[in-house]
Amino acid sequence: MVSGKISRKIAAKEELLLLLPGIDRVLESEPAVLRIDAEPVMVIGDIHGDLEALEFILGKRQEMNCENILFLGDYVDRGPQGTEVLINLFRLKLEDPEHIFLLRGNHETVDMNLYYGYFEEIGFDRSFLSSVSRTYDEMPIAAVISGNTFCVHGGINGTGSIEDIRKEEDFAFPYLWNDPSKRPGLTASTRGSTVKEFGPDIVDGFLHTNNLKRIIRGHTALEDGYRWWFDGKLLSLFSCPDYVGLGNAAAFVLFEKEEIKLFVFGKQ
Repeated sequence: MVSGKISRKIAAKEELLLLLPGIDRVLESEPAVLRIDAEPVMVIGDIHGDLEALEFILGKRQEMNCENILFLGDYVDRGPQGTEVLINLFRLKLEDPEHIFLLRGNHETVDMNLYYGYFEEIGFDRSFLSSVSRTYDEMPIAAVISGNTFCVHGGINGTGSIEDIRKEEDFAFPYLWNDPSKRPGLTASTRGSTVKEFGPDIVDGFLHTNNLKRIIRGHTALEDGYRWWFDGKLLSLFSCPDYVGLGNAAAFVLFEKEEIKLFVFGKQ
């Protein structure tokens, strides 16, 4: 049984490596901020190596006949099948690059993978992780749906223009890591000294600067799979049920004609 599991993991790694050159070319061609104007769009939060959750979501996509699907990042770590999740997502992207969108999350970084599960999952293979990390570097950081809804993994870094967002990891860091807060301004975070929390005034300024209506983000495990902030100006999503045994529900969104429909699944 153990040897069979190891052989499956080796085969998955080999399959993923074969996909990387093609997916790198596709992602490299995309800007740091995607513009998605076709509707409807499914928006998906963190997956964290939960292949069953991903398969459920993709099944719902077929049921809804929804071509466009946007993932907000965090595909690996904390769950057992990060490689298989990446394989499925990269296959989809290669088959249908105009309708599948993959943003970068804070766990699409080597520093996180070394300590939160993915490095162990891949057998502590530094060469393999290095190859995958080059793909992380090409992922877009954010997306704007229908010209009015800003989608990102973590959050925002003040009230500046989205035209200034870049893929470089140092620049992208706040968008992968920052969290909303009831406190005004940009304030300290329990996540670490370089992470910030942004308040309602920052959200208002950011939306005004960029002529936007709302933000949809991931990054935070939530009991119900979602949480509204700031009178509906920000929606937080999490799409990995029973995350590290917490028993939480998961959620995703269908965005169409200015309406956000929430779908909750997987409550333990």
